[in-house]
Amino acid sequence: MDYEVDYAAGEKEGCSSRLEIEHRIFYVKLLKVPPESAVYYAGDANGILKEISKTEFDFWLKVLAENEKDVEAIKKKLSVGKKYTL
Repeated sequence: MDYEVDYAAGEKEGCSSRLEIEHRIFYVKLLKVPPESAVYYAGDANGILKEISKTEFDFWLKVLAENEKDVEAIKKKLSVGKKYTL
């Protein structure tokens, strides 16, 4: 399984990070308040396409990642991006 977390590309779209996993692109915007919350987006090479739910984002991670250990590693990398306020 190939994946890349790119913080700079995410910030260009006003998000905390950009995740490319198995040729699919997602953007994650971490929020300062409430803590541990985020907004998720499906995207493509041109940027954000639409907002998706946390449930849908988690579904795609489980489908595209090879195992639960990889899912946890990806989530850990995503959690260190820039935090935003709404």
